[in-house]
Amino acid sequence: MRGRALRSAAAAVGVLAVLGLGLPAGAQAATPTPAAPVVDADQQCTPGQRLFTPTPSYLVKRLGLDEAWALSRGSGVTVAVVDSGVDAGNAHLQGALVPGFTSFGDGSVPSTTDVAAHGTAVAGLIAARQIDGSGVVGIAPEAKIMPVRAFESAPEPGGSSRDLVVPSAASVSSGIRWAAEHGAKIINVSLSDSGSADVYRSAVDYAHSLGSLVIASAGNRKTADSNRPDPTNFYPGELPGALAVAAVMKDGTWNADSSFAGPHVDIAAPGQSMPTAYISGGDCVLNADSASSSYATAVVAGAAALVAARFPNESPDQWAFRLTQSAMRVSPGERSDTVGWGEVRPAAALALADDGMLPGPPSPVHGAPTPSPAPTRVVDIDPVADPLDPARAIVGWGFGAGATISVILLLLARARSRRGSD
Repeated sequence: MRGRALRSAAAAVGVLAVLGLGLPAGAQAATPTPAAPVVDADQQCTPGQRLFTPTPSYLVKRLGLDEAWALSRGSGVTVAVVDSGVDAGNAHLQGALVPGFTSFGDGSVPSTTDVAAHGTAVAGLIAARQIDGSGVVGIAPEAKIMPVRAFESAPEPGGSSRDLVVPSAASVSSGIRWAAEHGAKIINVSLSDSGSADVYRSAVDYAHSLGSLVIASAGNRKTADSNRPDPTNFYPGELPGALAVAAVMKDGTWNADSSFAGPHVDIAAPGQSMPTAYISGGDCVLNADSASSSYATAVVAGAAALVAARFPNESPDQWAFRLTQSAMRVSPGERSDTVGWGEVRPAAALALADDGMLPGPPSPVHGAPTPSPAPTRVVDIDPVADPLDPARAIVGWGFGAGATISVILLLLARARSRRGSD
């Protein structure tokens, strides 16, 4: 039953929104979609079967994490994971969790349980501790994780299973607020919603005012409702004070079948074949065939934790600027609707020097660079003096005088010749 529930979770979200089942009171109108479901369980991804992946995570080399870790490992920064909960029993998360919160119902459901595996995978990508026998490691392996459970259990359509979990705008926004109030500097929201803009805007603004940066999914086609038109809004990621993250494949290419594009996209990160923590207590490699913006969002949240740890006195806007300005892109001064300002590069973000003259996103401190005015072309009709004219005059005078003397001497010679002949 659990495997069937995990496979159908994304589709059930839309059904539950219509029926109003399993949602907090007053929240039926808006049901955000998790950016990616957990892949079907296989030998390596089986709840309750703890296995480890010895292969080193490709993200370390792809993102240049060794260079980044020489400058920051995320120590002292708490990252809230507003999601389906985080499995406190995972080996990679021992000593990594701080007290969390459940934002729906009476709050009695533990935030350190996770029946969907989504929140645990996100937490592992952000801050998994490296352990013997496993190549899994988080982007910020010394950051703390604050589990904020905003996905509420709900009956599976036609059945009585409580294994499905769905979020609501109310529970997600409440989780964002609580996280900011309790010291989370980075708030990861691996989902997007096309409605309830005012609810999300209020939460993001509040978090921003407390010095927190919200990082959210730019939208994932794999979990979108195929019976509905493509969404045009992606909350909370597209709101001011938040970063919207798109996913790219393992090799850095963007795939139209995986991630949404649009003017809301700020930055991109890998979302395919993601080695991370799982509810088995061990590892799993998720999304072998597609790129999930859920997991890309977690990668950027981990990078943000590195930045916040190194620059604790900077603002959330400055942290976001470091990430977008330093991202890898074809043209430094241009963003695209597919990957925003480019693919995240943590080491470059940590080394960035903002002098206000960098091409790309405007600096929150200096603003956009003032373009230099094009030089005005003036056509001068006055003759331009040739610096060689004096020399030419002297040479010309010399030639003229010499010719005159030659003519005179020639005439005198002829005159003498005539007198002699007479």
